[in-house]
Amino acid sequence: MTRDVATTPAYPAGAAHSSWPFILAVIGGVLVLIEGIIIAVAGPLVMVTGGDLGLGVLIFGMAVIILGLVMLWLALGLRQNPARHVAFGAGLIIVSVIALVLAGGGFVIGSIMGIIGGAWAIMGA
Repeated sequence: MTRDVATTPAYPAGAAHSSWPFILAVIGGVLVLIEGIIIAVAGPLVMVTGGDLGLGVLIFGMAVIILGLVMLWLALGLRQNPARHVAFGAGLIIVSVIALVLAGGGFVIGSIMGIIGGAWAIMGA
C-alpha cells in the first residue's frame, strides 16, 4: 500500500488541517477591514476642521478596506480550494505585509494573524 505523493494534495477539501490557517486569515482580514472602515469614516470628520474635505483620508481608508476584502477573498479561496494552498498562502502574506506597512495592518494584530495564517497555509499543516 503506497501512496502517490505527487497527486495527493497537502490536505483534502474539508480537512481539519485547513481550518486554522483559514480562521487566522479571516480574523486578520476582518481586523484590517474594521480599521479601514474606521479610517474612512472618522478620518474625514477629523480633517474637515482644517478646511480640507478629507478626501485623501477617505481614499486611503477605501484602500485599506480593499486590502481587508482581498485578505478575506484569499482566505475563502484557501478554504474552497485547498489544493492551491501555496498560492493563497503567499497572497495572504503579501497582502498582510502591505497592510502592515500601509496602515498598521488591522491594529497590527490583523497583519500578524494574516502572516501566520499564510505561512501555515504554505506549509500545508
